[in-house]
Amino acid sequence: MSNSLSQMQMLYVSEEDRILFRVNSTSGEEFRFWLTRRYVLLLIKVLKDYADKDPDVSAQATPAEKKAVEEFKQEKRISDANFTMQFAEESSSYPLGESTLLAFKLSFSIKDTSLQLSIQPKEGRGINFVINQEINASMIQLLKTAAEKGEWGIQNAFTTSGQVATSPQKRVIN
Repeated sequence: MSNSLSQMQMLYVSEEDRILFRVNSTSGEEFRFWLTRRYVLLLIKVLKDYADKDPDVSAQATPAEKKAVEEFKQEKRISDANFTMQFAEESSSYPLGESTLLAFKLSFSIKDTSLQLSIQPKEGRGINFVINQEINASMIQLLKTAAEKGEWGIQNAFTTSGQVATSPQKRVIN
């Protein structure tokens, strides 16, 4: 992505059983990716790990204190975010093409106070962007809402720090 991030949208599409992730840049470029349940679990882990690196969170002594500060900051950032603005439908260009690509590879690094995120298809170009803690909180909220609409049963992934629960605990029936 050659310019700054302008808007993001994540919608669950039942026909695909995937999340449609759309990103607009400040220059009017639009990028589209399909996110599978498995990919979303990986993305949530990255976003949660980055949220845990917030200095206010990592400075806390106990896991309970860390969780409380993280939840407080997440709620504050979500209340400050604008989820009411309509996604701009008239993009001037589609650098990766107008068709939606299947997200395949996820790369990231945390540098200073930013998360550098790369979403790539199996072949061809993808997008690279840098996000801060505020955008991170919005991405987590968008993913959570879309996954809930899909009834993917991954709510624990959004609340558990550190590890992402990928499946319910096995039960033994005698």
